[in-house]
Amino acid sequence: MATLTFKDLLEGTDLTSEVKTALQEAWELKVSEAKTELTAELREEFAQRYEHDKSKIVEAVDSFITEKVSAEVMEIAEEKESLAQDRVKYHKAISEHAKLLNSFVTEMVAKEVKELRADKTRVAEHVTKLDEFITESLATEIAEFHEDKKSLVEQKVKMVREGKQQLAKAKKDFIAKAANLVENKISSVITEEVKSFRNDITKARENDFGRRIFESFANEYNTSYLNESKEIKTLQKTLASMETSLTEATAKVEASNDVTKLTESKLKVAQDLMNRKETLIDLMAPLGKEKKEIMSDLLESVKTENLSKQFNKYLPSVLDGETPRAKKTLSESVKKEHTGNKATVVTTEANDEKDNVIELDRIKKLAGLSK
Repeated sequence: MATLTFKDLLEGTDLTSEVKTALQEAWELKVSEAKTELTAELREEFAQRYEHDKSKIVEAVDSFITEKVSAEVMEIAEEKESLAQDRVKYHKAISEHAKLLNSFVTEMVAKEVKELRADKTRVAEHVTKLDEFITESLATEIAEFHEDKKSLVEQKVKMVREGKQQLAKAKKDFIAKAANLVENKISSVITEEVKSFRNDITKARENDFGRRIFESFANEYNTSYLNESKEIKTLQKTLASMETSLTEATAKVEASNDVTKLTESKLKVAQDLMNRKETLIDLMAPLGKEKKEIMSDLLESVKTENLSKQFNKYLPSVLDGETPRAKKTLSESVKKEHTGNKATVVTTEANDEKDNVIELDRIKKLAGLSK
């Protein structure tokens, strides 16, 4: 504001521009010098005030800290002394309590060890008793299971035996009743059929007589009026017979394929039946006739490969205390025939093999596989 005012003053005068410039520079120089001096004075004054205030603040803080520290030190000393006293009391109490705790823990541990030993002894006794009980129960159950299994087999054999007897009785009664019924029915049917047969014979004779008359007339007609078409009819008949033969041959080929498959399955079944028959004969050779029938019924639904196992299973129940007959072993029998200087030896094994071969050949022949 002063500079502006000074400029305004200079502009209101009639001085030259050079003078105005010189005056302006001198004015600014003086102002800057005055600012510098004033700033230095203010700095010095503020520095003195700062130092004075700083000393007072330091003194006040020092006195305050001294008072507080001395009070705190006194309190710490008192607390330290009381802490030392409490520590001494604590150590005394701890030593007394430690002795009591040690004696208490020793007594409790000894008591727990005694109880643990007693429990261990009781558990060992219980385990031994449990093992004995389980062993006895298991042995009893196994014995009962074997008894039940044995009784089941015996009951099955008994049912088969009784069923066979009842079936034989029912069969006998049925045959007796059915014989009377069939005899009456056959007598009535034969009587009716004979009457019908007589009527059919009469009608057949009449039809045969008419057919002969018609054929005589047709032959005469063909001889007289149809000689020219005889060769054509002959060719037509030949063609028809060839077509029929071709159709029959095709049907026979298809039928032969089906028959071959059926024959193979029959051969498999026949081979299994032969093996089964040989096995049954070998197993039931020592048994009597009645026992054989019962055993055959029992083994009827058993597979061929399981026959021996099931036979041994049912054998005690079927025998029911009886001793099986000793199986006769076939020894080689030698037949000598005086045919010059040659001797012919025929064994039973060779006869069995020959019978098997003959049986297979007969089955193949019946199936149409061999001529």
